[in-house]
Amino acid sequence: MNKRKLKFEDFDISDKRYKELCGFCEQYPEWKEKLEGITYIEGVKYGSEPKPSNHENSDSTAQRALKLLKWKRNVEMIEKCAKDAGYIDKNYNIGQHIIRSACYEESYEYLSGIKKLHCGRSSFYEHRRYFFYLLDSEKNKE
Repeated sequence: MNKRKLKFEDFDISDKRYKELCGFCEQYPEWKEKLEGITYIEGVKYGSEPKPSNHENSDSTAQRALKLLKWKRNVEMIEKCAKDAGYIDKNYNIGQHIIRSACYEESYEYLSGIKKLHCGRSSFYEHRRYFFYLLDSEKNKE
């Protein structure tokens, strides 16, 4: 496949940083799946015999909750940046297509043909580059 090299000089994003942001986005499907599968956070388990209180359960529960919170923030960050970058007018936003491209590695041809993306190639990639700029800005705030 002959991928053209995306230019991010206008956004002050290096090739290495772009690859890092792509790797971050490629985890989005995994985070979404894990978040959708959560029904509760495991708490203290009681058995028939009392156990000494060592706070082991509460520590692992807190760690799990913090991990879930981080996944949720990451998903929300990607979705917000895609929505902001994908705004074309009040009736049309290509944010979901940007997510499909950046996070699920779907090509422009697939998105325009099967997923009914109504946007030219150069315009789409301009919005996609702007998405990575917004994502870079948000991640730098962390």
